[in-house]
Amino acid sequence: MRKNIDVHIKRLPLFLLLIISCLTLSSCFDLVEQIDMNHKGSGTIKATLNLSKSRTKVASLLKMKQFNGIDIPSETSIKQEMGKIVRTLKSTQGISNVQYNLDFNNYIATLSCSFEHIQALNDFSKALSGQFKTPITSYNSYRYNRATKTFTRSYTYSPNLAKEFSKIPNDDKGLFAEAYYTNIIRFDKNIQSQSHKNAKISANKQAVFLKVKATDLINGSTSLTNTITLVK
Repeated sequence: MRKNIDVHIKRLPLFLLLIISCLTLSSCFDLVEQIDMNHKGSGTIKATLNLSKSRTKVASLLKMKQFNGIDIPSETSIKQEMGKIVRTLKSTQGISNVQYNLDFNNYIATLSCSFEHIQALNDFSKALSGQFKTPITSYNSYRYNRATKTFTRSYTYSPNLAKEFSKIPNDDKGLFAEAYYTNIIRFDKNIQSQSHKNAKISANKQAVFLKVKATDLINGSTSLTNTITLVK
Protein backbone atom coordinates (compact mmCIF):
# COMPACT_ATOMS: atom_id res chain seq x y z
CA MET A 1 0.00 0.00 0.00
CA ARG A 2 1.39 3.43 -0.90
CA LYS A 3 0.57 6.87 0.35
CA ASN A 4 -0.96 7.94 -2.96
CA ILE A 5 -3.41 5.04 -3.02
CA ASP A 6 -5.92 7.23 -1.18
CA VAL A 7 -5.83 9.77 -4.01
CA HIS A 8 -6.47 7.16 -6.69
CA ILE A 9 -9.37 5.60 -4.80
CA LYS A 10 -11.03 8.97 -4.36
CA ARG A 11 -11.11 9.38 -8.16
CA LEU A 12 -13.18 6.25 -8.70
CA PRO A 13 -16.73 6.98 -9.88
CA LEU A 14 -19.56 6.47 -7.40
CA PHE A 15 -17.33 5.15 -4.63
CA LEU A 16 -17.36 8.75 -3.41
CA LEU A 17 -20.89 8.33 -2.12
CA LEU A 18 -19.47 6.95 1.13
CA ILE A 19 -15.83 8.02 0.90
CA ILE A 20 -14.38 7.48 4.32
CA SER A 21 -10.74 6.89 4.94
CA CYS A 22 -11.07 3.28 6.02
CA LEU A 23 -11.83 2.42 2.40
CA THR A 24 -8.08 2.39 1.83
CA LEU A 25 -7.56 -0.19 4.56
CA SER A 26 -9.29 -3.10 2.89
CA SER A 27 -8.35 -5.38 0.05
CA CYS A 28 -11.96 -6.40 -0.42
CA PHE A 29 -14.93 -4.07 -0.38
CA ASP A 30 -18.35 -3.65 -1.96
CA LEU A 31 -20.42 -0.57 -2.63
CA VAL A 32 -24.15 -1.05 -3.17
CA GLU A 33 -26.32 1.80 -4.43
CA GLN A 34 -30.10 1.39 -4.29
CA ILE A 35 -32.55 3.80 -5.88
CA ASP A 36 -36.29 3.41 -5.29
CA MET A 37 -38.28 5.74 -7.51
CA ASN A 38 -41.96 6.12 -8.24
CA HIS A 39 -43.35 6.92 -11.69
CA LYS A 40 -43.73 10.60 -10.74
CA GLY A 41 -39.99 11.03 -10.25
CA SER A 42 -39.50 11.15 -6.47
CA GLY A 43 -37.92 8.46 -4.34
CA THR A 44 -35.04 7.42 -2.11
CA ILE A 45 -31.38 6.55 -2.56
CA LYS A 46 -29.29 4.43 -0.22
CA ALA A 47 -25.56 3.68 -0.45
CA THR A 48 -23.85 0.95 1.56
CA LEU A 49 -20.09 0.55 1.86
CA ASN A 50 -19.30 -2.97 3.10
CA LEU A 51 -15.84 -3.79 4.45
CA SER A 52 -16.99 -6.79 6.48
CA LYS A 53 -15.05 -9.30 4.37
CA SER A 54 -11.87 -7.67 5.67
CA ARG A 55 -13.10 -6.65 9.11
CA THR A 56 -10.23 -8.38 10.96
CA LYS A 57 -7.68 -6.47 8.92
CA VAL A 58 -9.58 -3.20 9.25
CA ALA A 59 -9.94 -3.64 13.02
CA SER A 60 -6.20 -4.17 13.37
CA LEU A 61 -5.29 -1.19 11.25
CA LEU A 62 -7.71 1.14 13.05
CA LYS A 63 -5.69 0.55 16.22
CA MET A 64 -2.65 2.06 14.52
CA LYS A 65 -1.95 5.76 13.94
CA GLN A 66 -0.06 5.15 10.70
CA PHE A 67 0.59 2.34 8.26
CA ASN A 68 3.18 2.64 5.48
CA GLY A 69 3.03 6.42 5.73
CA ILE A 70 -0.77 6.56 5.63
CA ASP A 71 -2.59 8.24 8.52
CA ILE A 72 -5.10 5.79 9.94
CA PRO A 73 -8.41 7.46 10.84
CA SER A 74 -9.94 6.93 14.25
CA GLU A 75 -13.58 6.03 14.76
CA THR A 76 -14.10 9.58 15.98
CA SER A 77 -12.68 11.14 12.81
CA ILE A 78 -14.76 8.81 10.62
CA LYS A 79 -17.90 9.84 12.53
CA GLN A 80 -16.96 13.50 12.09
CA GLU A 81 -16.51 13.08 8.35
CA MET A 82 -19.88 11.36 8.04
CA GLY A 83 -21.39 14.20 10.06
CA LYS A 84 -20.11 16.70 7.49
CA ILE A 85 -21.69 14.70 4.68
CA VAL A 86 -25.03 14.54 6.49
CA ARG A 87 -25.04 18.29 7.19
CA THR A 88 -24.28 19.00 3.54
CA LEU A 89 -27.15 16.81 2.34
CA LYS A 90 -29.63 18.20 4.88
CA SER A 91 -28.99 21.68 3.51
CA THR A 92 -29.52 20.58 -0.10
CA GLN A 93 -32.87 21.62 -1.60
CA GLY A 94 -35.11 18.71 -2.54
CA ILE A 95 -33.28 16.32 -0.19
CA SER A 96 -34.89 15.14 3.06
CA ASN A 97 -34.92 12.30 5.58
CA VAL A 98 -31.13 12.00 5.59
CA GLN A 99 -30.05 9.00 7.66
CA TYR A 100 -26.80 7.14 8.23
CA ASN A 101 -25.32 4.28 10.21
CA LEU A 102 -21.72 3.38 11.01
CA ASP A 103 -21.29 -0.21 12.18
CA PHE A 104 -17.81 -0.48 13.67
CA ASN A 105 -18.32 -4.15 14.57
CA ASN A 106 -18.74 -5.34 10.99
CA TYR A 107 -17.39 -2.19 9.28
CA ILE A 108 -20.45 -1.39 7.23
CA ALA A 109 -21.49 2.21 6.55
CA THR A 110 -24.84 3.29 5.12
CA LEU A 111 -26.14 6.65 3.94
CA SER A 112 -29.65 7.30 2.64
CA CYS A 113 -32.05 10.13 1.86
CA SER A 114 -35.24 10.98 0.00
CA PHE A 115 -35.34 13.12 -3.15
CA GLU A 116 -38.36 15.11 -4.33
CA HIS A 117 -37.57 14.94 -8.04
CA ILE A 118 -34.86 13.80 -10.43
CA GLN A 119 -32.99 17.10 -10.18
CA ALA A 120 -32.67 16.57 -6.44
CA LEU A 121 -31.10 13.16 -7.18
CA ASN A 122 -28.52 14.96 -9.34
CA ASP A 123 -28.09 17.53 -6.58
CA PHE A 124 -27.28 14.62 -4.23
CA SER A 125 -24.20 13.92 -6.35
CA LYS A 126 -23.49 17.62 -6.74
CA ALA A 127 -23.52 18.13 -2.98
CA LEU A 128 -21.01 15.34 -2.51
CA SER A 129 -18.87 16.74 -5.31
CA GLY A 130 -18.64 19.98 -3.38
CA GLN A 131 -17.94 18.19 -0.12
CA PHE A 132 -15.04 16.19 -1.54
CA LYS A 133 -13.95 18.66 -4.25
CA THR A 134 -14.32 15.92 -6.83
CA PRO A 135 -16.34 16.29 -10.09
CA ILE A 136 -18.75 13.37 -9.63
CA THR A 137 -21.37 15.14 -11.75
CA SER A 138 -19.02 15.51 -14.71
CA TYR A 139 -19.39 11.81 -15.53
CA ASN A 140 -22.67 10.78 -13.92
CA SER A 141 -26.19 12.23 -14.15
CA TYR A 142 -29.83 11.18 -14.20
CA ARG A 143 -32.87 12.18 -16.25
CA TYR A 144 -36.52 11.17 -16.07
CA ASN A 145 -39.22 11.89 -18.63
CA ARG A 146 -42.61 11.55 -16.94
CA ALA A 147 -44.46 11.63 -20.28
CA THR A 148 -42.60 8.68 -21.76
CA LYS A 149 -41.85 7.04 -18.39
CA THR A 150 -38.16 6.85 -19.32
CA PHE A 151 -35.36 6.89 -16.74
CA THR A 152 -31.87 7.58 -18.08
CA ARG A 153 -28.52 7.36 -16.39
CA SER A 154 -25.69 9.00 -18.32
CA TYR A 155 -22.12 7.99 -17.58
CA THR A 156 -18.97 9.25 -19.30
CA TYR A 157 -15.79 7.27 -18.91
CA SER A 158 -12.60 9.21 -18.22
CA PRO A 159 -9.41 7.64 -19.68
CA ASN A 160 -7.58 9.41 -16.86
CA LEU A 161 -8.86 6.68 -14.51
CA ALA A 162 -6.82 4.00 -16.28
CA LYS A 163 -3.87 6.35 -16.63
CA GLU A 164 -3.76 7.04 -12.90
CA PHE A 165 -4.42 3.40 -12.02
CA SER A 166 -1.44 2.32 -14.16
CA LYS A 167 0.84 4.32 -11.87
CA ILE A 168 -0.12 2.17 -8.88
CA PRO A 169 2.36 -0.66 -8.15
CA ASN A 170 1.04 -4.08 -9.16
CA ASP A 171 1.01 -5.29 -5.56
CA ASP A 172 -1.31 -2.44 -4.62
CA LYS A 173 -3.64 -3.06 -7.57
CA GLY A 174 -4.67 -6.21 -5.73
CA LEU A 175 -6.68 -3.91 -3.45
CA PHE A 176 -9.29 -3.76 -6.22
CA ALA A 177 -9.33 -7.45 -7.22
CA GLU A 178 -12.49 -8.27 -5.28
CA ALA A 179 -14.07 -4.81 -5.22
CA TYR A 180 -17.52 -4.47 -6.75
CA TYR A 181 -20.10 -1.79 -7.41
CA THR A 182 -23.73 -2.90 -7.41
CA ASN A 183 -26.62 -0.74 -8.57
CA ILE A 184 -30.27 -1.63 -7.95
CA ILE A 185 -33.04 0.61 -9.29
CA ARG A 186 -36.63 -0.18 -8.29
CA PHE A 187 -39.87 1.32 -9.61
CA ASP A 188 -43.55 1.21 -8.68
CA LYS A 189 -44.49 0.20 -12.24
CA ASN A 190 -43.42 -2.65 -14.46
CA ILE A 191 -40.34 -2.21 -16.63
CA GLN A 192 -40.81 -2.53 -20.37
CA SER A 193 -37.11 -2.49 -21.30
CA GLN A 194 -33.57 -1.55 -20.24
CA SER A 195 -30.51 -0.98 -22.43
CA HIS A 196 -27.48 -2.15 -20.42
CA LYS A 197 -26.12 -5.46 -21.76
CA ASN A 198 -24.98 -6.66 -18.32
CA ALA A 199 -27.98 -5.49 -16.30
CA LYS A 200 -30.93 -7.72 -15.50
CA ILE A 201 -34.62 -7.05 -14.97
CA SER A 202 -36.03 -8.70 -11.83
CA ALA A 203 -38.61 -11.48 -11.95
CA ASN A 204 -41.36 -9.12 -10.83
CA LYS A 205 -40.43 -6.68 -13.66
CA GLN A 206 -40.03 -3.74 -11.26
CA ALA A 207 -36.27 -3.56 -10.69
CA VAL A 208 -33.01 -3.46 -12.66
CA PHE A 209 -29.87 -5.06 -11.17
CA LEU A 210 -26.29 -4.31 -12.26
CA LYS A 211 -23.05 -5.55 -10.65
CA VAL A 212 -19.64 -4.64 -12.05
CA LYS A 213 -16.03 -5.00 -10.91
CA ALA A 214 -14.26 -1.82 -9.87
CA THR A 215 -11.42 -2.65 -12.25
CA ASP A 216 -13.85 -2.80 -15.18
CA LEU A 217 -14.97 0.75 -14.37
CA ILE A 218 -11.36 1.86 -14.14
CA ASN A 219 -10.27 0.42 -17.49
CA GLY A 220 -13.47 1.43 -19.25
CA SER A 221 -14.51 -2.08 -20.26
CA THR A 222 -17.95 -1.45 -18.82
CA SER A 223 -20.25 1.57 -18.52
CA LEU A 224 -23.04 2.60 -16.16
CA THR A 225 -25.12 4.28 -18.87
CA ASN A 226 -28.61 2.83 -19.04
CA THR A 227 -32.06 3.74 -20.29
CA ILE A 228 -35.01 2.15 -18.51
CA THR A 229 -38.50 2.47 -19.94
CA LEU A 230 -41.54 1.75 -17.78
CA VAL A 231 -44.83 0.35 -18.98
CA LYS A 232 -47.26 3.25 -19.46
